[in-house]
Amino acid sequence: MTIRRILRAAAILAALLLPGSGAALAHAVLVESVPADGTRVDAPPSDVRLRFNEPVSPVAVTAIAPGGKTVPLPEGRVEDETLHVPLPPDATAGTWLVSYRVTSADGHPVAGSILFGIGTSPDQSVARQQEGRNATLLAALAARAVHYGSLLAALGGGLFLLAVRPERAEVQRAVRRGQVLVTALAAFAVIANLGLAGAVLQGASPAALLTDGSWIAGLASSTGVSSAIALAGLLLLAAGYSSGSRAALALGALVATAALAATGHAATAPPRWASAPLVVLHGLAAGFWLGALWPLLVILRRCPRGEAALLVRRFSAWALAAVALLTVAGAGLSLLQIPSAGAVAPTLYGQLWLTKLVAVAALLALAAYNRFRLTPALDRADGVGRLGGSIRTELVTMGVVLVLTAGLGTTPPPRTLAGAEPSGSPAGASTPGTAARPAGFALATQQQGRTLVVEAVPARIGRNSLTIHLAGPDGMPLSPKEVTAELSLPSAGVEPVARPLTSAGPGIYRLDPLELPAAGDWSLRLDVLVDDFDKAILRVTLPVGGP
Repeated sequence: MTIRRILRAAAILAALLLPGSGAALAHAVLVESVPADGTRVDAPPSDVRLRFNEPVSPVAVTAIAPGGKTVPLPEGRVEDETLHVPLPPDATAGTWLVSYRVTSADGHPVAGSILFGIGTSPDQSVARQQEGRNATLLAALAARAVHYGSLLAALGGGLFLLAVRPERAEVQRAVRRGQVLVTALAAFAVIANLGLAGAVLQGASPAALLTDGSWIAGLASSTGVSSAIALAGLLLLAAGYSSGSRAALALGALVATAALAATGHAATAPPRWASAPLVVLHGLAAGFWLGALWPLLVILRRCPRGEAALLVRRFSAWALAAVALLTVAGAGLSLLQIPSAGAVAPTLYGQLWLTKLVAVAALLALAAYNRFRLTPALDRADGVGRLGGSIRTELVTMGVVLVLTAGLGTTPPPRTLAGAEPSGSPAGASTPGTAARPAGFALATQQQGRTLVVEAVPARIGRNSLTIHLAGPDGMPLSPKEVTAELSLPSAGVEPVARPLTSAGPGIYRLDPLELPAAGDWSLRLDVLVDDFDKAILRVTLPVGGP
């Protein structure tokens, strides 16, 4: 199996995993829409009809109305293979974009959008913007997979040299030269991943990489910190490969692995004291496994069979410990991300996780076959060729695992949707046996598919308490990585003031104290970083009274 085939397989799977290309992953396909995509209608239709090639179940349907306002739509009703979604009765003239997410008969998610104009030809720039965002998501997913793979291969090659210690100078030179190239690729992938992560956060197309906006956004996120750590580790690894310094290789591998613990769902899952070390251990074990595969092929090509068998057995002993560590760390991370078995099948994260388990099981089966059948047969005439072929198959399977891992990194895990009833009562309410809370302001709104409840108490000049409740499109509490409030009062010359909110429970974030020095209608902007590839900006007006 050639490298070209490996990359081709990874690219195909990346395309299948992209949100928005669900029709490729599943079997349901949109056959017809009324209004048709890209057409004009003279009067507002009572509903939008989406006909598929098989029965579907609606999950969420939203519309972007003229002017860019997001309008949540009811799930609608299903008749045979057609989904009927009512439009608002006061739908205004202009360009409408309707986005849908449904599940097909086999349980796979299917998503897409249609564009039409009421009383006018649809503005195709809206669709082009959506296509640009989809292209960015695909590019970011591919970049993350290459980033993971090249980083692990770069650090894993160093661990292989430290553990297996091949003594033949020819092998040492070949492996070290190859690892320098892998390290350079890993550095390029770090930079590409940083820029594309910023473009995704901005909702921009890949062309945004030519501007400074996406790079600034990427640097300001946790991906920026992770990228800096990764580049430092790769610099140490490059020095180690060039000079033969074992200390540089060991330190570089540790630093590069620490980059994985600086960002992502797994590394930031509570409690951090458990999740971050588990990510480091998981990365070291996975890196040793992946990084050893190419050096093993070099050994099989360049060493006599007896010497090759000795080195392969030496690697096999270390690999046994690495697999055990990989299994324990992976199980721990899975338990942190998936709080219950019931959260696996209904969620996209759980489905990707199950698929990854199957791929990892295939890897373990290949490793066991290599250890117990092919390694003892290396003395046979065809032993080297058979083991080399099996190692190449491992490389392909590892590529599939990396793409699935990248997909998991861009999908909210079930823990962020784990429900609990929001605590507390609306502003101004009281419960029996307790004193009434001070009068304040409360507002519930839906924006970008999320439900937002804002409470400000007492909503007057001076010290206040700001509490927000966040829920996802499915109504479950949303637990993003970070929430920042930005308040301004232009009428009084108060420029924006940014303050981070702290978590007070699932989907609940609080800022206390919040000093408001003047009365008036304050502009409140909430930056909600759902994950590294999803940032929501929500805006409300907060009226503040006098003292």
